[in-house]
Amino acid sequence: MNLGDVLIWEATNGLLLIPTVIGLVMVVRWLRGQPVFTERDWLFLFGHPRKEVFSLRLLVRFSALLLVVVLVGLAICFYVLPYGIGWFAGAVILTIAGILLIAPKWLR
Repeated sequence: MNLGDVLIWEATNGLLLIPTVIGLVMVVRWLRGQPVFTERDWLFLFGHPRKEVFSLRLLVRFSALLLVVVLVGLAICFYVLPYGIGWFAGAVILTIAGILLIAPKWLR
């Protein structure tokens, strides 16, 4: 196994373990008779109370942001990838940085 294989393996494990652990916590709470999801859990996971998470306003904003991200990703694939993997990686890193800076402000 080379370094790339190890990094992909660890990333996959991390992405699979997070929902599994959340599911186990929910099952344990359910078996103990406690509320499965409290208001504090909603704030921790999503940054918004439960009523805001399921609001039409946040759903529309999230959908619009998802569409923009998909379009930017397609544009990067079609227009930047032919110039080489270095340019592609740089464009992806800049896009991720932009998303991390813009998305939380826009979803508030």
